[in-house]
This record gives sequence, structure tokens and C-alpha cells, in this order.
Amino acid sequence: MATDALAGTVADISARARWFLLAESGAERDGFLQRVAPAVKAAGLVALVVLAVTRPAVVEAAALLALAGGLAVVSRVPARAFLGRTAGPAAVAVVVVAPQAVLTGGPSLAGTPLTRPGSAYVLLFACRVAAAAGFLALLVTTTRVSALLAAARRVGVPPTAVVLLGVTYRYLFVFFGELGRMARARRARTLRTPTLRETWRDSGHFLGTFLRRTLERGERVGRAARARGGGGVAGYDRGGSLGPADAAFGALVAVTVGAVVLA
Repeated sequence: MATDALAGTVADISARARWFLLAESGAERDGFLQRVAPAVKAAGLVALVVLAVTRPAVVEAAALLALAGGLAVVSRVPARAFLGRTAGPAAVAVVVVAPQAVLTGGPSLAGTPLTRPGSAYVLLFACRVAAAAGFLALLVTTTRVSALLAAARRVGVPPTAVVLLGVTYRYLFVFFGELGRMARARRARTLRTPTLRETWRDSGHFLGTFLRRTLERGERVGRAARARGGGGVAGYDRGGSLGPADAAFGALVAVTVGAVVLA
């Protein structure tokens, strides 16, 4: 079978992106966060995200990261789904701030070119990003997107912004779905392994065709949404009462914020 680097790379990107977006399987599990109302859950986890990114000490950021991991366990979130959405942003953060470990002045770390203040900053930054990504991963893996959008309406987010978020999420599936289909079609038509020059030349044609087809399919999705009523967000229960899980989660967030801020 012929090997096509372009089709293989594009197909892999498309598959990983769709896996990242398809995070609703965890919402069907019987876990702690799944029993919390979406509005309460979103408000609490966003508060924890803000707390995580503002911590000045590594111990505090690491403790919040451990809290995110504990919530993932009690919520029965698949380890691959949680770690895949947490480790990636943390790794990117380390790559971005890694030069600070050398450029920041201070005493050397164990005789290496790294400095202690710079290494501490890199570790702190990575823990902040990992903790924030962990809480956001919990939000998207324990709540359906439709419930999140309805919760956004419930807490007072402007309807136009909510609709734009819903349309954007839907369009991302169209975008990466079309990318995967074109990669499979190219792979099926490839009879021999193309040279590097041919791959570079074909990538331009591939990109142009992809953008045109994505635009056409996006227009069809938009027309279909308007035919079904405009593609708005479903209503929500205005009279729903809070349960024990909501109270427990609210207390957990309050205790965490108080303990970290007052520490």
C-alpha cells in the first residue's frame, strides 16, 4: 500500500481533533459531577480555573491539580479523556516558557545551565496550566454541550453569544469531518508513494479544495439549521431546584477557595 505523508498527517489531525471535541461520553456515566446542575458546575469550575491561574506558589497550583484529578476519579471520567486534555496544554506551556529556565538570573540548578528561579517559574507555570486545563476538561467531559449552552443562558450570557458558541462548535465538526473525508479520498486514490516535491505541490491544491468544500458544506449546515428553527439553543428548566450534589460541590469550591486564598 502506498504511503502518503500528506493524507496520513491530515487524517491524524482530523481524528485527534474530533476525539477532543467528542467528549460527551463521560456525561453519561454515574459520577459526582454528572449529578451537579450544569449552571452550578460551570460557575464552580470556572472559579477554580481563575483560582488556579492566579496562584503564586507551586504547592498551591499542584494542590489544585490534585483536586482536579480527584474530581475526575469520583466523577468516573475516563483516564485517557482527562489526561489527554490536561497533559497536552501543560506540555505546550512547558515548551513556551522553557527558555526562562536559562534566561532568568539566579543560582545554578545542580551545576547545570538552568537557574533555580527560572526552573521554579517553569514548574509553576506548567502546574497552573495543567490545573486550569484539568478543571476545564472536567467541565466538558461531564456535561453535554447542549446543557452547557443552556446553562450559559441561565446565568445571563447574552443569547447571541450562546448561539454563536453553538454554531461554532457545530461548524468545527463540519470542518474536521470534511478534512478527514478528503484525507481518506486522497489515500484511496494514491497508487504510489509521492515524492517530497509532489507532496508539497499537492498540498496547495488540497488546501484550496478543502477550503472550498468546507465553505459549501458550512452553508448547507447553516441552511439546515435555519430550516429547523434557526439553530438556537434549547430552553432550560427555570424552576429546577438544587440537590445534595449541588450543595456538596458548592461547599467544596467554597472551602477550596477559602483554604487557598487564606493559606
